[in-house]
Amino acid sequence: MSEPTRGYLTLATGSPRYLEMAVDMALSLREHTGHPIGLVCDEVIAEMTMSSYATVFDTVSPIGADFRNGRALKYGVAEACTWEEAIFVDADCLVLGPLDHAFDALTDTPMAFVGELLSPASNQRHHGFSTRRLMRTFGLEHYLKTNSGFFAFSKAPAEEIMRECLRCFVDEARPKLALSRLLGGWLGDEIAIGIVGGRRQLTPLPKPAEMFWPAEFESIDPDRPGKPLLHFIWPLPTRTFAELMRVAEDRRDAAGVPWPGAGHWVVEQAELERMARRRRWAERLRIW
Repeated sequence: MSEPTRGYLTLATGSPRYLEMAVDMALSLREHTGHPIGLVCDEVIAEMTMSSYATVFDTVSPIGADFRNGRALKYGVAEACTWEEAIFVDADCLVLGPLDHAFDALTDTPMAFVGELLSPASNQRHHGFSTRRLMRTFGLEHYLKTNSGFFAFSKAPAEEIMRECLRCFVDEARPKLALSRLLGGWLGDEIAIGIVGGRRQLTPLPKPAEMFWPAEFESIDPDRPGKPLLHFIWPLPTRTFAELMRVAEDRRDAAGVPWPGAGHWVVEQAELERMARRRRWAERLRIW
C-alpha cells in the first residue's frame, strides 16, 4: 500500500499583507521540511503570488465560495487541499523547527489541533468566553479549546468536519453568542471548532504543544527557540521582533524573492498590542 500524499497549507485572502506574511512563513518552513507547501487564497492574491512569488509555493488553490464569509475562511482549507493528508500553518507564523511529526497524529484521528479537550470540571477562558458556559449553552460534554493556527488533517473526513464547523458557526455560535460578542467576546473560527471538536471528541495533538503561548513570549530566543512554531498571537519583545525580521529578510534574499520591508509584520505587531490591551480590559470584567 502506497504512502498517502502529504503537504503543508497556509491561507491568505484580502489584503496583500497576508500574502507577505505567508511568504515569510513558507520560507521559514522550507528550512525544516521536504514536503510541498501550498497556498489557499482568493483570485487577487493568486495573481499577485504568480507574479511575484511563484517559486515560493508548490500549489496555489482557490478558497471555495461558501467559505468567503468573515471568520469562516479557514473551514475551506480541507476542500482546497490537493493532498490526502496535510498540515495547516497560519500565515502569521514563523517556523523555528521541524513540524512533520504532526502527521503521526493522523494514525488515530482525522483531525488534530493544538489544544486540549475539556470537560465541565475544567472551566477555562477561550476568547473571553467561559468554556464551562459554552458547554452548557451548546449541550456539550466536552469542548476542544484550541488554537487553529496549526493543525493536521486527512482530507476526506476533514471536509465533512469543516463543513460542520461552518454550519455551527453560522447557525449556532453566531446567533447564540450575539449578546456576549457585544460585551467583548471574540467569535473567531475557533469557537465553532471547539464546539464541533467537543461533540466529536477530536483528539488534540500530543503535548508538549508545538506553539509558543503568550506567557512564553518574553523568553523566546530565536537562536535556541525550544519550540518549533511561533504564532503571532501576542506582541513580541522589541529585540526578539527585530531579530526575527532580520532573519526573514535574509531568507528572502537567499530565495531570490523581493523583501518589501517589515511593514506587514509591523502592522501585525501593532494590532497585537491593541488586542492585548483589550483582552486585559475584558479579563478584568470577566464578561461571560
